[in-house]
Amino acid sequence: MNSCSSFSHTFAGAFHVKNGIICQDYSMSHDSLKYSFVAVADGHGSPQYIRTDRGARLAVESACECVEEFMDLLDGAEMLMSVEKKRRKMFSMLWRNIVSLWYDRITNDYINYPFTEDELNKIPEELSKYRQYYRDGNFLVAYGTTLEIFVVSKEFAFGVQIGDGKCVIVADDGSAYSPIPDDPLCNGNITSSMCQDDAVNSARFCYFEKNTIPPAVFIGTDGVDKSCWNDEQLYDLYRKLAISFAEKGFDVADKEMENLLPEISANGVGDDISCAGIINMNALRRCIDELRNSSEEESTNDRYDVFLSTNDIKAFMSVLIEDTIASWDEPDIYAISLFMYDDEDNPCKPTVVLGYNTEAEYKRNVKFADTPHEARWNYVFWLQNNELSFGTDDTAKIVRQWIISCGYEYNEDADSSDSEKYADITRSFTELLADIVQELHSTGFIVNTFGKDIPVLIHNLEYNDEIAELNMIANCSDSIRDFVKFCKETT
Repeated sequence: MNSCSSFSHTFAGAFHVKNGIICQDYSMSHDSLKYSFVAVADGHGSPQYIRTDRGARLAVESACECVEEFMDLLDGAEMLMSVEKKRRKMFSMLWRNIVSLWYDRITNDYINYPFTEDELNKIPEELSKYRQYYRDGNFLVAYGTTLEIFVVSKEFAFGVQIGDGKCVIVADDGSAYSPIPDDPLCNGNITSSMCQDDAVNSARFCYFEKNTIPPAVFIGTDGVDKSCWNDEQLYDLYRKLAISFAEKGFDVADKEMENLLPEISANGVGDDISCAGIINMNALRRCIDELRNSSEEESTNDRYDVFLSTNDIKAFMSVLIEDTIASWDEPDIYAISLFMYDDEDNPCKPTVVLGYNTEAEYKRNVKFADTPHEARWNYVFWLQNNELSFGTDDTAKIVRQWIISCGYEYNEDADSSDSEKYADITRSFTELLADIVQELHSTGFIVNTFGKDIPVLIHNLEYNDEIAELNMIANCSDSIRDFVKFCKETT
């Protein structure tokens, strides 16, 4: 008899709702007499993946069917899983079956519903090569998605994953950790996928014997873990969820998640968000004291009252910046702006605003500028479209905690007259932005998004040799040459 209960929830991310983007996540939970099953999938956000939402749904459905067959096959032969070599073969067989069934289902979907011109025309011009790619009969990439599953039976438990997202175990000693190794290929918005050629060889697994099965298992798409600063905060989030299930009962805690998950998305990166879990209520209640003690030790009731390293804030800002840039569909963007200023003229409140300018806007304003160079590169003549602001409102707390974690003095009431005293904060924030820009280029994100290399400018309203040198280091490409020339002409 199965002693566990499972749940699953999927919500469109706040950012996707705002921009009219379809939810690309999918999740499922299933309890049978012999086991509990959960799965989450995250379709790819870039616009060339025109059926990624279908790919996510079909991946989860395929996994559910293959796991059912797998568990029926093992019925009465569970001892096979206790031998590591045999277990690896069994997992390999299961995963190959999932990938094969998913491929069959997306093939049928494509045959029954060929790509329409309306679908193809939604692919932006800079990615137009995919239109022809799909017209030529290639369809696999269009359905790209990640997949994460977990199964708990009386005799064993296991997890399987391709791509990003996190599986988190809450153990009976109150500890929390990720049992599935991270994918080394996942970086920012780059992730392994069901649609890649070697998908059958790209899954990662974890396994628990009967006496080590945890009382609570949670799996989530990257909309959950990207909304936390680091793994420890993610682990504490799931500890608190486990405590909620133990204290309030399964149905009440499950219902509360319907409000919690959209809130996590809104307060985080705004991505689609899916979370699923398998709970052994009796086992969880037996370790409630350990859970409470562990959660108190790692308390993050103030989600900013944590050590926030430069790598932490850089990773979080990079996700926000990349997701925002990926949502742009203007065909004539020629430069991206990271405009820096001190909120309230306080050097302890560095802020950056993300925006862009277009060839059309340049042509409209060139007659108002002294020179064409000025109209092209001086922010005064730009759209000044605030696509993303980091350092104000809720994100001001993030910057504050980063400053404190770096060991700098923080003064809520400092003003511009103190700028020299707090120069290290300005320098470090500028270097942080430069690192982000370097990665936007080095990972291929800019070229892949726009189909060409364009500069990402870090600047204020002064254009001088210092700004020119900063952007040469950050962009490190020929795309910055014209802006550098403008800065030197202005000096």
